[in-house]
Amino acid sequence: MRRNRGGGEPGPLTLGQAHAAKVQLIVWCKACRREVVPDIAALIAQHGADTTVIDWARRLRCSACGERSADFVVSGVAR
Repeated sequence: MRRNRGGGEPGPLTLGQAHAAKVQLIVWCKACRREVVPDIAALIAQHGADTTVIDWARRLRCSACGERSADFVVSGVAR
């Protein structure tokens, strides 16, 4: 069932919204367990502020082992 987002229901989080909210994206590789906290401002410069975090996450590839089996969480306020 599709939801109507026109009724004030928020859409997926964008990189721009994540930056404005000062949250962190914590990413880890399921294959080698490497963990990183990417700079959201750099992600915006590369992918654009309107890119959803979900769309960005689909592009993830581990810089250590090359696997595409990554996962992420959005974590509280960045310091």
